[in-house]
Amino acid sequence: MATSFADALSPLAKTMSRAARNIEIMRVSAQLSGEEFAKSADVARAAVLKWASKRAGSTLPKEAWDHRDFDLMSGGRNSAAIRIATDAMDLWALRAEDPDKTVAGRIWSTEVVIGGEAGKRPHLSLRLIVSTTEANFLVEPHVPGTVLQMIQSPGLIRGARPILAAPRLIQSDNDAHDLCDHLEDPDRRLPVFVISLLQGENPRPLIDDVSVAKATAGLARVVRIPDAQSWILTERFGKYRAVFNAGVRAYMPGFSATDDPYNHRLFLGENLRDSAAAAACAAMLRTVAAETSITSTRLGKEVLDFSSIRTASRRLRAEDQTSRSAPDAEVLETAQLLVESLEKQVVEKEIEIDGYIEMSEAAEARALTAEQENRALLFKVRQLKDALAKGGETPTLEPPSPLEWGDFLDWLDQTYPDRVLLTPAARRMAKNPEYENVELVARAITWLATDQHDIRVNGGGSLREVEVESGIRNAACGGDTYQTDWKGRRYDVDWHIKNGGNVRDPKRCLRIYYFWEQETQQTIIDYLPAHRKTGMT
Repeated sequence: MATSFADALSPLAKTMSRAARNIEIMRVSAQLSGEEFAKSADVARAAVLKWASKRAGSTLPKEAWDHRDFDLMSGGRNSAAIRIATDAMDLWALRAEDPDKTVAGRIWSTEVVIGGEAGKRPHLSLRLIVSTTEANFLVEPHVPGTVLQMIQSPGLIRGARPILAAPRLIQSDNDAHDLCDHLEDPDRRLPVFVISLLQGENPRPLIDDVSVAKATAGLARVVRIPDAQSWILTERFGKYRAVFNAGVRAYMPGFSATDDPYNHRLFLGENLRDSAAAAACAAMLRTVAAETSITSTRLGKEVLDFSSIRTASRRLRAEDQTSRSAPDAEVLETAQLLVESLEKQVVEKEIEIDGYIEMSEAAEARALTAEQENRALLFKVRQLKDALAKGGETPTLEPPSPLEWGDFLDWLDQTYPDRVLLTPAARRMAKNPEYENVELVARAITWLATDQHDIRVNGGGSLREVEVESGIRNAACGGDTYQTDWKGRRYDVDWHIKNGGNVRDPKRCLRIYYFWEQETQQTIIDYLPAHRKTGMT
């Protein structure tokens, strides 16, 4: 099989250090509460500085607490602020850098902008960005602590409704009708996560919605609804768009009573009784809130970036010096600062664009996987329809087992499209691996789709050290467990099928790393058919 140029360079690329890239994690856009606008802005700025001072490498200068321009360079914990105050506007922007406490080389940058037009309610915009060289960056998003501080004082508003850091409880039918109105509001910009409470003497959610509400404060709204009021959602939207029986639903912006229910993800209560599924649901909600905050806000309008404000400040200073005929030395210094600011802005934007490109490629890979899954399922549906049209029995004959790797993916897609899926990375690995026995891999996957699937769904014993066939067993990964991304969510890859002995020859060493997706009840293979290479191997 012909090898592409990219494939040929792949081994070399793995040995080279990766360039750092900036990944935008979230955006917060809100207004400050309170009727004394100047006071609200002062309180908010003070809250941000108090938060930033705990992360700065040294004491913030007096200029910081006076809400004036400052630069504090402190080796990975740099902080800076810009103030633009004119008759028409008052904008204060801060950028604070903070190295990750557990991952070397990962640096978090938080950009906060407070202010707006003179005499109008001040705005808050915040961006959380991470700079990293990690090849597979995964994180469970959480808003910076300064957002929670500003929710306490001076308070934050979005769409005329206060932003909360805790779940809101629906306590009456009127509350439930108000929730329905809010869900259908075409101007709503935040997702609303509605958690139906478990019935009984102590109504409670099946997920940790308190942590979700805190992690997504300003990104989404979390609402608890008792069973006594959940029927109002059913009456208003129909059972396919409602949520009940301890389920959880993510109502995205743009929802209506005629909208496609599959656009607003539903987590069934019967699945959430499993603690792992409940934790996965909570993690998914956090990820959805963060991703939506980026796609639903416009940079430069609802959310401002620090580098643009810094450049604008220096432009204004240059214009002021020109208008008052300032000394040449002063003008030259400002011009040099402006050039430096523009150069930094270009570099930052280029790094940021690289991050967006990677996000786009990941989304494209997820879309391709979904399209492949859909085509495979359509093939099965057509088989069933043809059999019914001819008056025959449901077809049970499966495609013959693949003899070559070139036939493997088609065999899998046609045979087990609803039970065993491959991540995009695994699909690439399966195209032309060194491992020789493709028939053995197919038999192992058949075991995953049949015996293993039945045990997961119906119960029937442990899967630890189960013999798949002679010399091949299923085992937990244990210390070799790792994390992967699947359709925008993070999972632990905690199982693998392996052959016995200390076999390292890629032609003979079999490893199929996978995890169980509880919600869809599918087996997801992330790595095959060889031993996964890690820093230890």
